[in-house]
Amino acid sequence: MTRYRLQPSPAQEQALRDFSQAMSNFFGGTHRRPTWRKAGRHEGFRIVAVKADDVRRLSRKVGEVKVPKVGRVRFRWSRPVPDGVKSYRATRDRAGRWHVAFAHVPDPIPAPGNGRTVGVDRGVAVSAALSTGELLSVHGLTPGQARRLALLARKLGRAKTGSNRRAKLRAAVARLRAKEADQRKDRVEQTSTALARGFDVIAVEDLHISAMTASARGTVEQPGRTSPRKRA
Repeated sequence: MTRYRLQPSPAQEQALRDFSQAMSNFFGGTHRRPTWRKAGRHEGFRIVAVKADDVRRLSRKVGEVKVPKVGRVRFRWSRPVPDGVKSYRATRDRAGRWHVAFAHVPDPIPAPGNGRTVGVDRGVAVSAALSTGELLSVHGLTPGQARRLALLARKLGRAKTGSNRRAKLRAAVARLRAKEADQRKDRVEQTSTALARGFDVIAVEDLHISAMTASARGTVEQPGRTSPRKRA
């Protein structure tokens, strides 16, 4: 009789190593305590010890990566994968999309050398206000997309818990939310790149946006608990 020994999954081994490192960082005082993963939000795994032939390009927009115990999985080649990558992380967002990110330390980009300095003040109504007087806003959904999101939210509220219709509506809402997040992230990346290319020194005010909007509910006559202090 032939005996087979089951090897432990590399993803599970790496998850234990990552958890051990996270706890070491927490007790060392450099990071917060690691939190529990939530189903549907923090899905993913990390693979290390990637070989040179584990990642290859098939066409201009298609590549494939070798996943242990799964095989070669195709993905959209959105940007060049540097040579010599040693690990990658595969994640699943709320919309059900899988993403793969390869770990690589990019080369530093030199400053423009023009000697210009700018201050960036982050806010709520306006995403960022520059010391030059320019106001930058990160837009979200279009008016049409916002109306569709409101319609889906009303349908979701009337759907029966645990039904297939509710699951389909939740997936549709998640896709719109993912599109909004992608659009905002793209705008943020464009803005930060433009600032890095135009100024040598960038000063950012250290603000806690979540605390600023924690109790913003209410009206002008009856504001939230800390709204008067925020407006001052």
